[in-house]
Amino acid sequence: MMENYQLIASLGSSGPKPEVIQKLERGEEPHLGDPPAAPMGGTPQAPGTADSRRRRLSGCAAAAATCKRKELSLADRVKLLQALESPSASLSSVAKLFGISKSQAGRIGRRREQILADWHTNANPLRKRKREGKGGEVEDALFTWFQQALARGERLSGPILKAKAQELALSSGRDFEATDGWLCRWKTRHNIVFKRHQGEKVDVDIGGAQSWVSEVLPALLAGYRAQDIFSAEETGLLYRDYPERAQAPGDLRGLGGKKARDRVSVLCCTNHTGTEKRRLLVVGRSWRPRCLPKDPRALPVTYASSANAWVTARIFQEWILRWDQELRRHRRRVVLFVGRSSAHPPELRAKLRNIRLVFFPPDTSSITQPMDVGIIPNLKGHYRALVLARAVQDPALARAGRVAEIAGRVTLLDAIYLLHKAWRLVQPATVRSCFWKAGFHLVPLERWEADLPPLADVPRPPFISERDFVAFVGMDAAEPAVGDAAGEDCSLVQRGQWVTGAVGREEEEEEEEEEEGEPETGSPVTATEALAGLSAAMKWCQLRGLVYHWERLLETESTLRMAIVAEAAQGALPACAGYAPGTVL
Repeated sequence: MMENYQLIASLGSSGPKPEVIQKLERGEEPHLGDPPAAPMGGTPQAPGTADSRRRRLSGCAAAAATCKRKELSLADRVKLLQALESPSASLSSVAKLFGISKSQAGRIGRRREQILADWHTNANPLRKRKREGKGGEVEDALFTWFQQALARGERLSGPILKAKAQELALSSGRDFEATDGWLCRWKTRHNIVFKRHQGEKVDVDIGGAQSWVSEVLPALLAGYRAQDIFSAEETGLLYRDYPERAQAPGDLRGLGGKKARDRVSVLCCTNHTGTEKRRLLVVGRSWRPRCLPKDPRALPVTYASSANAWVTARIFQEWILRWDQELRRHRRRVVLFVGRSSAHPPELRAKLRNIRLVFFPPDTSSITQPMDVGIIPNLKGHYRALVLARAVQDPALARAGRVAEIAGRVTLLDAIYLLHKAWRLVQPATVRSCFWKAGFHLVPLERWEADLPPLADVPRPPFISERDFVAFVGMDAAEPAVGDAAGEDCSLVQRGQWVTGAVGREEEEEEEEEEEGEPETGSPVTATEALAGLSAAMKWCQLRGLVYHWERLLETESTLRMAIVAEAAQGALPACAGYAPGTVL
């Protein structure tokens, strides 16, 4: 018996440890041998017998196992819940798959609702333990306000969040200090990342912007009417991106990724009153995409190309010089505000006669550039809504959860027409409101216009939440849209021809590589097929009493027939007869 007591006492001694304890510490299962036979007459065993020793050692083994407990991240816990949904999966098999105990897997299953709630609120997917911050109520209130601000289309930053947190703490009577370290941890918990906006550094010069608006801008605007004050800006667009699961909030991974062939750059330009929105300039990679019509005048936008689908200095110069010539013919002078970038060289001002080119101060475009304040987000909102609306047109795919396939069918030609339609949907009230917020106060506004959110008039599809839609609209905000073009050949459509330099075999190979990802558009549409399709659509409207839509189709049919007659008189019909010049389908 004394030997048994010495064995137990040696667990805490500094001498050599028994072999069984060494095995426990190495994580090995100890072999304790068979228990001795029960004593004669049923006499109770002393505390130091083999049975009690075995119970003590079993407790040590359990403690060792507890010390090596594996914690799963939030993303892994969601995967575990998905694995448990399989009819053939058992709790023990799933636990073994993830390398955890059966009881731990059971606890995760019982917390299913809370885990999925954290996942759908965009919580950090790498987080293993949920630790509450030092001001739980303040942090929850700040996150609620943050979501509401995003839904309104507001631009947020770290200092704004810290100031709002202090305001919420003061109103609730909490002793709270919003430090930089706290803000970093709060953003990590909620998986929030601030991205740099195109043409702007991370830190915004608020003081410089306010000084420029109050002291410099009035002198620049003097002598110009509101309709002669313009602003222009480039933006990158991933025209095929789509929420993979539009019915699952919090999951906004796009289809196809940020591939060069899936993106274009768009130059937008409008005046202060919103009454003159210039024709969009769309820049792609291919100098002559197969999906576009042979006659570029049929396009509702101006198309250009560069190696990276960026607006280069050469493309911008050709675009603005052509506009300057147009203004010269009409004896009109305007002022154009643009950001500072490699695509807008200052020496270009010497070549302009009827356009006064003015640059915004550096690091201020997010608050002084009307395009960044809300016009471009409004344009992208309408474009995304038009793409999402296609899911309604194909309910079979929507029911099957394959709505992302619709985005894969969007060709460059589709994107151009959808962009043109979205640009027409940008209302003058939205333009005036954005100019006003940027400090251009020549046009008086109604009170409701001054506080108009950028996405206020954008129809959100019913199968995607407001928060997810806002995130979807801004998912390509950091995409580059301007760049240098040293030694490359850029092309711009004008006068019904493709204006290019010498095109060699390398450019042809680039074109083929560019269009590998283009969805198949089938054989070219003939004039007969186009008219037959319109006739069927008109008959469908007649049978359902859709008089307004029937009248619109009748006008389109008349325009199409006149275009066919005119082209037939020239000797040949183009393959894409449905795209008559100036016609928007």
